[in-house]
Amino acid sequence: MRLSRGVTTWSDRVYDAGVVIFAGWTVAYHVCLVARLGVPWAWAIAAVCLVGWWLLHRRLYDTSESRGAEPAERAAPPPARPTTAAADDPPVPARTCRTPLRRQWTVLLTVAAAVLTAFAMAFSAPWWLVWPTWLLAAAAGAVTAWRWLRAAGRSPVPAYAETPAARWSPVVVLAWAVAMAAVSLWTLTPNPDDLFYINLSQWVASHGTFPIRDTVFSNLAYPIANWPPLASYDGLVGAVAGLLGVRAASVAYLLVPPVGSFLAVLALWRLLRAWRIRYPVTSLSVALVFMLVARDSWYGLPGDLFVTRMWQGKVLLLCLLVPWLLVHLARYADSPDRRRLVMLFTGGIAGVGLTTTAMFLVPVVAIAGAAPLARRSVRGAVLGCLACAAYPLGAIVTTKATGGYSADLFDTRRLYRFDAEWVGHLVFASGPIAFVAVASLLAGCLLVPRMSARLTTALLAGAFGIVLVPGVIRFAYDVTGLGPTLWRISWGCSIAALVGVVLVRLGSAVPGPRRVVLTGTIVVTTAALVASGRPITSSADWAAPFHWQRGRWDRQMADRVLAEVRPGGVVLAPRDLAITIAIATTSVKTVAPRDYYMDYLRDDPTFHFHQRMTLWRFASSAAGWPPYRDQEIRQALAKVPVTMACVLSYAPRRAQALLRLGMTPALQNDQYRCFWNHRPPGEAGSASAIGVTTLSADPSDREDGA
Repeated sequence: MRLSRGVTTWSDRVYDAGVVIFAGWTVAYHVCLVARLGVPWAWAIAAVCLVGWWLLHRRLYDTSESRGAEPAERAAPPPARPTTAAADDPPVPARTCRTPLRRQWTVLLTVAAAVLTAFAMAFSAPWWLVWPTWLLAAAAGAVTAWRWLRAAGRSPVPAYAETPAARWSPVVVLAWAVAMAAVSLWTLTPNPDDLFYINLSQWVASHGTFPIRDTVFSNLAYPIANWPPLASYDGLVGAVAGLLGVRAASVAYLLVPPVGSFLAVLALWRLLRAWRIRYPVTSLSVALVFMLVARDSWYGLPGDLFVTRMWQGKVLLLCLLVPWLLVHLARYADSPDRRRLVMLFTGGIAGVGLTTTAMFLVPVVAIAGAAPLARRSVRGAVLGCLACAAYPLGAIVTTKATGGYSADLFDTRRLYRFDAEWVGHLVFASGPIAFVAVASLLAGCLLVPRMSARLTTALLAGAFGIVLVPGVIRFAYDVTGLGPTLWRISWGCSIAALVGVVLVRLGSAVPGPRRVVLTGTIVVTTAALVASGRPITSSADWAAPFHWQRGRWDRQMADRVLAEVRPGGVVLAPRDLAITIAIATTSVKTVAPRDYYMDYLRDDPTFHFHQRMTLWRFASSAAGWPPYRDQEIRQALAKVPVTMACVLSYAPRRAQALLRLGMTPALQNDQYRCFWNHRPPGEAGSASAIGVTTLSADPSDREDGA
């Protein structure tokens, strides 16, 4: 038992330390952006921030020790038996609110509305049946949770005795963590979003500075695609890559996924323990199985935002920081003190450092997490909410004040993303997976043992329910600029954790031998989810460990192209190959790695937007190309200098067109054919015309892989 507690305590401390360290780096990164300082300064400032944080935390700890425990902690007698509570949670008696069912009409309303909503989502019913019942279930659940919280008095947290099997819990959890880390090394799921972020990281690795202007199409000649670049995670990846002497993509693809996946399991386990689940390891196992099969053709299901995309900052926010915030908000709501305020403020900083999504997600989580404290202290609830949301709100103010913008065209591209029904099925899909997820999310507020967490869960479900109301997304975009990305409010709900809680608690509530019932629940649930979902083994590509998250032919041809093209060259290539080149180096540019990433520069006459689009359509298509259209490419090449042009191998007419334009064969593999474009020296359309200045060879840009 002592070993079990030791492993648990140290895993929590390491987890906390990781969040604090990253928050310190985020502050240092933002200071360096403003003062235009390089990576060495960032390391030094981060070290100063960490020392200052430790001194402050230590002082607050000593002050709280000298003054004694908080009144809520002193009022609670110690438990008669050992509990699964973390070391810094106040001991409280195992007292819960038990009210006759006939008086709990809101419970029946919550369950009925949740089941109806789950059925409507699973069978893709008309949307007017979904969002009203969703809001009804969330509202009834919030009322129920508030009534129970008030009736529970000063002891809203039940303490459960550990079962004999609990001593082996860390072993099972660590086994799951190692397994998920291994899975992250084998999966191959290329994602085009990496274009901007890893390219920026590569600039940091190669130059030792944090760019505030474009590095995809030029060397700081154009405005950056996403402004302001507040996420410090990409800078950290580049700084670590520069420190190790490798490419940034090697750090992002080879180091972050196993570490992030390992910590994601510990984060989920910690959240379940903070909720006071009687069987946290069983709930954890069910939640992980759910995420391994909850995948579809959409990209917003819980399984699509887990180990298969763990290298991205927004996925790290979902899997690592949101559970951490929910844990510390629950602790603060039950026993507020200044140390926990500092931790909440630290979490808000770390969220902004991971992704700009934190600017609206963290405040929502903060409001829901601090709301239970309003029962006893409105002032304390407001302080907790402000401490957690202060840095994200400051980021919003900074973004608005500096004219922030995104490369994505929400108002002209893929307008179906404004449709509330599309958003709902984006997150939950349909079928049995949708039924389990929606029912668990809406009914979870009744089954989470920790009273404060029940109210938080209901409020977060209601917040996402508002997003599902038709017209809300469009209205939010017109007023604030936040549009389709609002679907990420669902990340605060911890859907997978609630699935584990609901299924295990329902199984343990069935009369009979509890162990047999629990085992049966796990087996039946696993079989049903695997049968109805798309397991990761069937919906993800696989490759030997320690590979980049890029296609084999893309990576092979990119390496060959970079070995031939000198720094300052420009490559015309189809999208996947162009993205691979862009994340591998910043010394060789591509004409158009992704079409909509260029739109914000369409009015810049030196960018030659229309010519780039013409070349992008030519290289990315496999359709026929009549000779009379050669003049279009010739005119575009006169404006945009191209050193090497690549087309798809199964597009022979495109290759013939390049030959007719005077290009000569250079490289070929099963996916691509590349040609040299020989241009007389000094001809119009030189590299300097598009802001590409020739760079000297950079070892970190030229070396291969890790």
